[in-house]
Amino acid sequence: MTIYLAICDNNIADRKQLERLLSREKDRRLRENYDVLYIDSFGSEEALMATPVKYDIFFVDVTEGASNGIEIAKKLRQRGISAPIVLCQSTINYSSYVNAPEDIIYIEKPINAGQVSHLTDVAFEWSKRKAPLIEIRCQKDTRFIRHDELVKATPLDKFLTRISLSDGECVDMTESLASLEVQCMSFGCFVRCGRDLINVYHIEGTSGRGFRLSNGDIVTYSFTQKNAIIKAMADSIGTCREH
Repeated sequence: MTIYLAICDNNIADRKQLERLLSREKDRRLRENYDVLYIDSFGSEEALMATPVKYDIFFVDVTEGASNGIEIAKKLRQRGISAPIVLCQSTINYSSYVNAPEDIIYIEKPINAGQVSHLTDVAFEWSKRKAPLIEIRCQKDTRFIRHDELVKATPLDKFLTRISLSDGECVDMTESLASLEVQCMSFGCFVRCGRDLINVYHIEGTSGRGFRLSNGDIVTYSFTQKNAIIKAMADSIGTCREH
């Protein structure tokens, strides 16, 4: 199993110490259980906020600048991030804040190996319960999105796919449409429609032998795709009723 851990600490010495503890935990788990830990370390809020959705736990202590650790935790929750957040207390007593967001773990610095091991277990348990994300590898960075954010994917060439997102943004994935389709299969709501891969949850109406999507795009399907599209739509309706 694989999890992603984020450290955000403006104190370089404390950040490096936590990196060392997590690296030892990473080596131990890989050796004993074949579990994989990816550790990303940041010195500022701006760097952390680039792709927070991919992380399974956050270790935060920022005491300088416009935002402190509690403010960063609030911003993560406001962005819909529900992964565990660990506020590591040094010069600021985060637990004293009366307007702190929910589900925050408070620990005192210095952090020891036992605490790191326990919190890594917390991250693994969270990862087992969370909804899987779709990985979009672009030329300069990698995005992680929820399946309901993906409206349509269109092949531009053999190894370039344009991804249309629900907020109106388009990003170009430097991989084939087929590789994206493999990631999307488990969700049950994606189907080929002509050359495109579409999310049936974003179908808003019909247009001839095609559909109008939530972003305004019109897609058409071939006769051989019709039955697969009908099945995906019927399955998605059944899933909605179950939930």
